Amino acid sequence: MRFIPTRRDERGAAAVIFALTAVILFGVGAFAVDIGQAYAKKSLEQTDVDVAVMAATAELNSGGACNQEVIDKAIEYLSKADNVVNGQYPINLGGAPGDKDGYISCKNWRVDLWAPASRAEFSLAKVLPNAPDGIDVDAHAAAQIKAARAQSVMPFFAVQGCDTGQQSIRNDSGPSLPIPPLNPDTSPHNNIAFTITPDTAPTGATSMQVTINGSGLGAVDKIGFTGAAGPPYHYEVPRSSFVSASATSITINVPTQVLLVEDVWYVRLFTSSPDKWSDPSKVQRFTVGPPKLYCDNSLEGNFGTVDIPRSDTNSFPLQWNMIKGVEPTLAIHPAPNGQCDGQPLSVESKTSPVNGTNCIATEPGLKIAETNQGLVTGAGGLKGRLDADSTSNCSRYNDSSRTAATVKGFHVNDDLLTCFITNGASIQDLVSGTSNATEALSSDIYNSPRFFWVPVLDTDPSTGKKSWPIISFQPGFVSDQSLSATHGAPGSISPLDGLVADRNGITELKVILFDEKALPEFAPTVGGEKDYTGSGPKALVLVE
Repeated sequence: MRFIPTRRDERGAAAVIFALTAVILFGVGAFAVDIGQAYAKKSLEQTDVDVAVMAATAELNSGGACNQEVIDKAIEYLSKADNVVNGQYPINLGGAPGDKDGYISCKNWRVDLWAPASRAEFSLAKVLPNAPDGIDVDAHAAAQIKAARAQSVMPFFAVQGCDTGQQSIRNDSGPSLPIPPLNPDTSPHNNIAFTITPDTAPTGATSMQVTINGSGLGAVDKIGFTGAAGPPYHYEVPRSSFVSASATSITINVPTQVLLVEDVWYVRLFTSSPDKWSDPSKVQRFTVGPPKLYCDNSLEGNFGTVDIPRSDTNSFPLQWNMIKGVEPTLAIHPAPNGQCDGQPLSVESKTSPVNGTNCIATEPGLKIAETNQGLVTGAGGLKGRLDADSTSNCSRYNDSSRTAATVKGFHVNDDLLTCFITNGASIQDLVSGTSNATEALSSDIYNSPRFFWVPVLDTDPSTGKKSWPIISFQPGFVSDQSLSATHGAPGSISPLDGLVADRNGITELKVILFDEKALPEFAPTVGGEKDYTGSGPKALVLVE
């Protein structure tokens, strides 16, 4: 007998199917709701672990295993009441990745942090057969200390013992440095030979007498002190103001304006009928500044040039290293011991993995043509490093204007080092590393093209091209401001503040090298940061 369903049977089957479908749909919806709540909980955990790992990474003191301060800071942030997610397991950052109570690891200036898991209990989804009671959700984040892009290493070097304070680098023409063109001038010149004693003045001198010795001095009508930058960098002492005068000796008071500017001044004698200034071969130098301006007492200065090729140019390696900062990354040598000659550029030890070039080829002196291009006129389509407006209203006029004086027709950046001092510290404090200097500089200094780093060598490679290990890095600033200068009293500023130039361009570069602790620990993150090598300003980057 064949079964023929009635309309009532069909309605009953439909009801069953509808009921089953409703249960399934409700279960799926309920499961989706519970999963959504679990994801919301994970999102909260992710936010908390992001903040915690950034705080913890800021406490790193090496590129090795986590120091205790890193672990403590991570636990502190994850334990804060506002950061504890409902259902979170107790915090214990030991063990291994995937443990419910969390985990932390450090390597290569990077911190990986797994937050303790939180239990997301299911409620509505339990209507489904064999549905779990809930799931554990966790979150992972990683942050790393990078080398701030403000860590722009210039292609120069300093020498241990001469790596702080006011330093100078001159051209590479050897011991017979030419006298730059001086203004005013005459043609022809007088040929009086003379000497000046003393030929240096200490920083801060307000009055000083010097004596000119020679023959034929009775014809001298005035004595001029001229800076290489040109007028008004020129001051004269007329015969009527001579302290004493004879045919073989003249004593004068050095003009106050000269003593206020730390620089190399050029002393000349002027005779009338006809008007004649000293012949360039007879001009004498008078230096205002530290009694030992050059640590090695050489005319080349006390630091020199680093010869490092770049991967992005074969034509302008030195110029681009000035403009963009040295490439490749430089690092401290793991075991410095004399010259690196015969060693690879990057030396590694068992305890110090190589993380940058740590042996560099050096040449004494300043490469004039390349320096003018790298700092002022530009090369290979790139602007010169100092061809930029002043930073954060830090010019001598408290605005963004450039120098009134020019180098090869360019007005250059006029940032003052004292502008970036945030307290009452002097430049001398920055140099000496006194307690008053700790983080005394604002982070705006990292934006100044006058700010830079130089590698420091343990031996002065005074002659010839050689290769030496890097033992440290020192921050510096292109400037010849007085060491006594402060933010509120910046003192007298030379026309180009650290650049000594003539009509042919820069002939000497003056810098102030200071203690690293005067800098803010962290610089702004701008993107493109490189691996940190253990020295210089840091950038804190969330990498995962």
